[in-house]
Amino acid sequence: MTITWFISLLLIYMILSFVISALAVRKKIGRLKVFLFSIFLTPLTGLLVYKLSAPAHVLSIQRYRCVRCGVDFTEPIGDCPYCKKEGRHTSLHAIQVVCI
Repeated sequence: MTITWFISLLLIYMILSFVISALAVRKKIGRLKVFLFSIFLTPLTGLLVYKLSAPAHVLSIQRYRCVRCGVDFTEPIGDCPYCKKEGRHTSLHAIQVVCI
């Protein structure tokens, strides 16, 4: 009976550590450090470290994509030049590209 309780508590401890480390993807500290804090100290400490960590630098780029051929452009031009060569006038749609 005590072995079963110990294994179930250990399993819950590990699952909490994995979940908290998965949350830290967009933080500067990273998943590995939060996971190690959660394992060696407690998942509550890992959660505290996660909450206090600064967010990772996020780069947001404005792009313009042709819906017909799927080519991305960095400047807002009226029509896709590749589609225009084929005699079609396809307008470009603005999209946001987010990188961590």
